[in-house]
Amino acid sequence: MAEDLRIGARDAKRLVDAGEAIVLDVVASGVWEALEEAVPGAVRIPPEEIGSRFGELPREKAIVAYCT
Repeated sequence: MAEDLRIGARDAKRLVDAGEAIVLDVVASGVWEALEEAVPGAVRIPPEEIGSRFGELPREKAIVAYCT
């Protein structure tokens, strides 16, 4: 079972910059369209699609989820 950890933006950026993690943007579709900026380099999968698209995510890296 995956461990549920919360980290801050600085730690997330450090992990992504080191190539140890990816950012998974799971912001709801209605909210996402209203955002002025997306998370640079993030993999975007809407929450309603995460179950069917989970296989698209790399297994060798940590996943930092960005959500509302």
